[in-house]
Amino acid sequence: MRILFFLSAFLLASAFSFPLPDAKLEYTFKVGDEYTWTQTSKQKIKQSIMGMEQSTETAYDSELKMKIISLTATGAKFETSFTKMKNTVKSPMGDMIMDSNGSDDVKENKIFKAMMNKTFFFTMTKRGVVENIEGVENLWSGFSSLGLTEAEAASLQQSMDQMLGKNSLKGTFEQAFVSYPDKKIKPGDTWTTQIGAPMSFPLRTDNTWTLVDINATVANLKADGIFVTTDKEKTMSLPGGIKAKVDLNGNQAVKAKANPKTGWPTDLSVTSEVKGKMIVLAGGMIPADMEIPMEISSEGTFTIVKK
Repeated sequence: MRILFFLSAFLLASAFSFPLPDAKLEYTFKVGDEYTWTQTSKQKIKQSIMGMEQSTETAYDSELKMKIISLTATGAKFETSFTKMKNTVKSPMGDMIMDSNGSDDVKENKIFKAMMNKTFFFTMTKRGVVENIEGVENLWSGFSSLGLTEAEAASLQQSMDQMLGKNSLKGTFEQAFVSYPDKKIKPGDTWTTQIGAPMSFPLRTDNTWTLVDINATVANLKADGIFVTTDKEKTMSLPGGIKAKVDLNGNQAVKAKANPKTGWPTDLSVTSEVKGKMIVLAGGMIPADMEIPMEISSEGTFTIVKK
């Protein structure tokens, strides 16, 4: 009996030491499935303006719900809405807090409150590529109830579009969803992807992904990314009617855990460093082009839970 016991134990241990066959990681979709997506991030921007160093620190937390409403030829379409949002800013211009769960007496809180539970849509492939985002303008549909002037409403919409517009949301989603290759992979294999940065700047992230290890319950992945300015001559519109161009570069590191059976990531963390310059263009109260050296450091975590 003891021989049989040790033989069984040896075979059981050996079974777990055998390498897993190559895996085809991809997202699985089912109409009606619902997920809760949570983001927590911090960002610090250092700028040198006319020889004076200035820093702005931002902390952002949000939660949204996602529901698969239909399948597509390449993946699925999601109905999505924010259920919680908080943004804290500390800057030389003063501090500001916007909180969807904060007091109704605070004007800034009302802005986020007006954006809660407003539906928009996105489609994603089985590889984790966000193909399209629709209905983002619905996020601003509640601004008419805030008692703003037409000029104030237009300025607010411009600011929110930079923060949560179509391009920014696409970049944020693709940052939180692991992008898989269209082939079977094994631990140590690498593949590359390109995504737009989740900010208003014309930046692209070139990622090199690696499957670190995988077992029956979890796949551990990482990505090393490089930021590239895609158009150094592109003019951006900033709040206050300011126009600017940027020339930035940097790097990013991602670590993720995913369910190997469904492809869905459960936890993902990302850190990044970007350096370069912003050129504020002459116009209005700015008599001549002004070059501003800047650094942006960011860190964030994403959690996705299936209901």
